[in-house]
Amino acid sequence: MILVSLEDGASIVLNKAVMFFGRGNECDIILNNSRKVSRKHCCVAQIDEDYVVRDLGSMNGVRVNERKADPELPLQIGDELWVGDVGYRFQPHDGKNGTTQPKAEISEKPEEKKLLNPAIQNMDKPVPLPEEGKDLVIEESIQQKILGLDDGTFD
Repeated sequence: MILVSLEDGASIVLNKAVMFFGRGNECDIILNNSRKVSRKHCCVAQIDEDYVVRDLGSMNGVRVNERKADPELPLQIGDELWVGDVGYRFQPHDGKNGTTQPKAEISEKPEEKKLLNPAIQNMDKPVPLPEEGKDLVIEESIQQKILGLDDGTFD
């Protein structure tokens, strides 16, 4: 999916399961041309095949087709998304639109990818974590051993 700017700005390819929008450097999409955008304004999340936008406590709000996200709203193809006063149209990505990628992402080393469970190697969509004891074992860290956190002796 893609967010096409309503103001002749760059379009945004939604290529991560959760993308944060705001003026802050920690955001995936930095919107520093508007004073109506908070430092960490909102996020757009993909849940299975659906998308939602969630307001993260911004001062000037998030709207989808004039409905306020309080705290979140679903996104449908053709919807207008307003982050403060910055507008986008939500639509399928056809590869032809002028697009911008989010700021640099940490690249994965090939040898690290082999260590991941094959079921969760594709991190485009959130996956539920197993409950401890079934398919998940939580190991002690070296720091826990040094501090005595593993035997309850540390106060």
